Amino acid sequence: MYNKIVVMYREAPTDKSDWWELYEPFEETLSDGSTILIPAGYVTDFASVPMLLWSFFPPIGKYNRAALVHDYLYDLQYRQKELGEKSARKFADDQFLFLANKILPNDNFRHLIMYLAIRIFGLYAWRKSK
Repeated sequence: MYNKIVVMYREAPTDKSDWWELYEPFEETLSDGSTILIPAGYVTDFASVPMLLWSFFPPIGKYNRAALVHDYLYDLQYRQKELGEKSARKFADDQFLFLANKILPNDNFRHLIMYLAIRIFGLYAWRKSK
């Protein structure tokens, strides 16, 4: 069974996205077997999806775990000193795909589209986290 994500709504400083704050810490195992602990108080918008695509790829829902972990890895720039920017960002993006496949193993095509969007458009968000 999966860890439960306990969040509360938090008003965003702009009208562009909704923010959610972790009410309890959240732990997840990554594809390499390591575990990451996201602390209570961490704020996420889950998936940053343009409103036009929400009916196909909702920003909140089934993939909250994958989006939460991905956001956290981006904010930490997880493993960047060890791997370099390009490889660290790819590792974070790969975790989204890994967790999406773990959540819904039979929806690989949708996951691949989401993953490719993250790979294409994620660089700005990664560099913004610096």
